[in-house]
Amino acid sequence: MAAIADVTLKNNAAANVTFGVYSRDENLAQWLESGATSILGSSYLTMTRKVPADKVNGVYRIGVKLTRPVINGTTGALDGTITGTMEILRPAKVTVAEVDEFYARFKEAAGLAILKTAAENGAIPT
Repeated sequence: MAAIADVTLKNNAAANVTFGVYSRDENLAQWLESGATSILGSSYLTMTRKVPADKVNGVYRIGVKLTRPVINGTTGALDGTITGTMEILRPAKVTVAEVDEFYARFKEAAGLAILKTAAENGAIPT
């Protein structure tokens, strides 16, 4: 198992945004955006794990959630929070090679322009 450490993500300007370790327990890891000007405006990255009771035939659930609060530049009030979630369901019986193939495709799907357009204006391909 990997040790928890700070995480770096690129922002829209391709600049690094660092998320420092915020909390950790057996089935949850959470990072908080470093350098945020207020707790209200801080982004979080959260990873969760649900281990099946049947570790041979069950399904592991890995969840990821990223939040980005949007603070009004004039009033300082919270205009809203953009949230993205994903969940990977991995049957215990699959091989690492099968997971690697899935993950490569999943990562590419997350980068599709049609997904960005849908996030921007709610439109999906018709």
